[in-house]
Amino acid sequence: GRGRGGGRGDGGVSRGDAGEDMLNLFKHVLSKQLLPAIVFSFSRRECEEHPKALTSLNFTTDEEKASIREVYDCAIQSLLPEDRELAAVTKILPVLERGIGIHHSGLLPIVKEIVEILFGEGLLKVLFATETFAMGLNMPARCVVFTAFKKFDGVEERVIAPGEYTQMSGRAGRRGKDPFGTCIMMVDRKMGREDVESMVLGAPQALDSEFRLTYYQILNLLKRASGTMDTEYVIGKSFHHFQHTERVPAWRRELEDTRREREALVRATSSAEGEFETLRSEVRALQDLTLEEILKPHRCLPLLKPGRVIRVREGAQDWGYGVAVATSRISSDGADAFLPPSALDKTEAFIVDTILHFAPGAQDGIVRPASRDKTTGALEPGAQAHVMPVNLRLVSNITTCVLDLPVNLDDRNELDRVGDAAHELFLRFDNAGNTMPSIDPVEDMRIDDRAFLETFEKLAEKKRAMEAHPLFLNRGANPDVRGAPNASASSAATRRADRIAALVDAERELSTKIDATELSKFRHELSRRAQVLQKLDHLDADLVLKLKGRAACWVDTADELLVTELMFNGAFQKMDHHQLVALCSCFVPVEKSKENEDIHEKAVRDALAEPLARLKAAARLVGEAQSACGVPVDVDEYCDSFKVTLCEITYAWSKGGNFDDVHKKTDLFEGTVTRAMRRLDELMMELRGAAKAVGDVELADKFERGAESMRHGIVFANSLYL
Repeated sequence: GRGRGGGRGDGGVSRGDAGEDMLNLFKHVLSKQLLPAIVFSFSRRECEEHPKALTSLNFTTDEEKASIREVYDCAIQSLLPEDRELAAVTKILPVLERGIGIHHSGLLPIVKEIVEILFGEGLLKVLFATETFAMGLNMPARCVVFTAFKKFDGVEERVIAPGEYTQMSGRAGRRGKDPFGTCIMMVDRKMGREDVESMVLGAPQALDSEFRLTYYQILNLLKRASGTMDTEYVIGKSFHHFQHTERVPAWRRELEDTRREREALVRATSSAEGEFETLRSEVRALQDLTLEEILKPHRCLPLLKPGRVIRVREGAQDWGYGVAVATSRISSDGADAFLPPSALDKTEAFIVDTILHFAPGAQDGIVRPASRDKTTGALEPGAQAHVMPVNLRLVSNITTCVLDLPVNLDDRNELDRVGDAAHELFLRFDNAGNTMPSIDPVEDMRIDDRAFLETFEKLAEKKRAMEAHPLFLNRGANPDVRGAPNASASSAATRRADRIAALVDAERELSTKIDATELSKFRHELSRRAQVLQKLDHLDADLVLKLKGRAACWVDTADELLVTELMFNGAFQKMDHHQLVALCSCFVPVEKSKENEDIHEKAVRDALAEPLARLKAAARLVGEAQSACGVPVDVDEYCDSFKVTLCEITYAWSKGGNFDDVHKKTDLFEGTVTRAMRRLDELMMELRGAAKAVGDVELADKFERGAESMRHGIVFANSLYL
């Protein structure tokens, strides 16, 4: 139906007995005193049709009706006089006065805010909403109603996922008011036991990353990358890894075998061993919490002076001790890189150039830490010290030791001397069974945050308990619970505990290797997309940005390749700012519309005939360039993705049209139109910046005038929350 993405249709969803069912349901809800209630529907059209079934019911008193009118009148005072009489604004009042609200993304923002305020104040007794109302807004009710147990997710109709059900049903029951919440499911088809179990008791959906490379990301990363920090490093936020994708199946089998062995050992573990493992896990978790506070840039960067000895760990991969050389901020422009760190900065935003020991083959791209002899601590033959940019979040310890650094670290002998000094510290402390002294967060860093001090004290308490445990005393382990256990312990219990710890570390290391190979797909995609950028003249042969690439760096709201192609082929220069607004609306995605597949008004069609033809030609050029370079794209589908749905209404709005008159030209919801126009305004300002970046002041001024022509009326009305 149209509710799955389309605008308003001609019919309602209350066909047959649906309206009568809704009426009977709310007669029951009233008799059981279950108001206020939220009715969740899975289409916006249903949210507007269901209230029509309740026309015979009145949920408010005269006093409440007066309060609703007062809130409504005060809210619309923020609008211009002509906007207060818009149909999209006035038609909601009669519904609200009966104590019924409607909330979905197709409403005007101010109407949604009025509904939220009234429901929050308890003046609305029944609210028909889509599932987005359950996300983020803390507005519980006594009763929650589902109009269906299946939903269309854009691909297929499926049973509500456990997480979705929990989020929506969790709105039933108000803290401090209701002893329990009531959840009602309206079932209009057979509902099997499996469906119920899946919805109520099923495992939560996996949180899958949707990260994908875009040309905007690549261009901006190439723009800011310099020295040893390149695009791949920033994308991965990790060390460079030489990928062996053919080894992944073997790693997966090894991971499964390791997991089975660990689980078998855990089952055979005594209560004392389990107690010790619990203590060790708690210590690790508390160490992570304290480290998170210690590594806040404004706290730790003043201590990371050249020569400071630090420990670096990436997941299960321990790089051991290294020597800090310099720190820098990851920044989009050079000026920001020199700003001092603040409390608002994220740890991931900083890089520490560090001298670390690498295994042989680092010059050939095989980047892994040098291994050490477990008995003597000696480095493997051929290991060398190199300077490596390390993300600040990978620092696992800041020690009190500081080494003198030579002036010229490009000298191999001088670099080796620093590496040898760091290795000597390792032999003196860790390999001898001691721990290198760390910076004290309270005494040295002066951290006085109350929550941190409580965590730090709890860590000390748990460490004392762990170190007093018989298994710890028997095993003679290094107090650093992240270190490898001492294999010399003799008791069976100690050996079993050590083996479990070793298997846990092995699992982490294997998982890290498997996850790291995912970077290989980004390498291939990066290579193909870089070829596209070179083919379209955004980059030169050395991957240095050219003029067109610098313009594309500004465009994040639309297809950056196509809009810059139009900018450089002269298509934009020949249009006035109203035509620019209409043409650029093709880059703003909206739901399908039956009424706006073509431009009906002759004046608009004539004004945009040539620009639209040039857009289609440029789209085919960009699509074919991507296809030729191996980027998976259907050229015809790509060209057809730029629709004229908004052209007619944005052209009229840019010329100062009234919202009601403009909205009559489309079947899209008012909220959809408002959102699209605001996004179009954002795009116009990005294009203004792009034009300025290439020195075209006249075109930049035209884009700015286009944006200004959009900023009027209800579309840009201020929020009631501001």
